[in-house]
Amino acid sequence: MLSNPPRILCIGKDSGLLRSRCAVLTHAGYQAEAVMFAEAENLLQTAEFDLIILSAILSGDERDHISAFIGGTIPILALKKLTFASELLAEIEHRLHRKTQDSVA
Repeated sequence: MLSNPPRILCIGKDSGLLRSRCAVLTHAGYQAEAVMFAEAENLLQTAEFDLIILSAILSGDERDHISAFIGGTIPILALKKLTFASELLAEIEHRLHRKTQDSVA
């Protein structure tokens, strides 16, 4: 397990899918939390995250709303389709690695 695991927030509308996604992320060593879209703003005002994952079932307007709310301060992975766990983990590693490189430069 990572010494300081990145905090990942999963936002969506299907509680079962969110729970399973968090289980995959937690098993991979991340600190994952899930929230339904309607409650996302409240959580984002009180907690810090290293990455946000937007569910494929969110509408374009909902995705845009979250993006505008955080103002580009947190990387977002907007899923376009249901994704295999291995694909999701590879994309997360890519996004978090890129964020680390950007902060070092």
